[in-house]
Amino acid sequence: HKYNKENTLSPFAGLAFHPLDGILQAVPYFWTLFVFPMHALTYELMLFGTAVWTTNIHDCVEVECQPIMGAGYHTIHHTTYRHNYGQFFTYMDRLFGTILYPENSGKQHRNPKSVYDVAASK
Repeated sequence: HKYNKENTLSPFAGLAFHPLDGILQAVPYFWTLFVFPMHALTYELMLFGTAVWTTNIHDCVEVECQPIMGAGYHTIHHTTYRHNYGQFFTYMDRLFGTILYPENSGKQHRNPKSVYDVAASK
């Protein structure tokens, strides 16, 4: 899901995708109902929570709260397209070596280059 203006993320970027992409993203929510039956209000609250989360990670307002993947991590995802694939947490990115920490996180980068050097080299 490459974003065509990578340096201008906004809360609306989380909603700007092709209709087919939107349908494919909704399939897991649909199939989950067959595996874990739930009340309609619970289902709606899960969808609403996902929409709030999507807006949060695209608004470029970073709040450091490990191991949650916030806007700083997701901005890197949209600038390099090779890092920070996780949706909610950083566990799997750390496990598979695809984590790249935001500059202001105080974490040690696996890649000695700056985040901006990595983005510029793509």
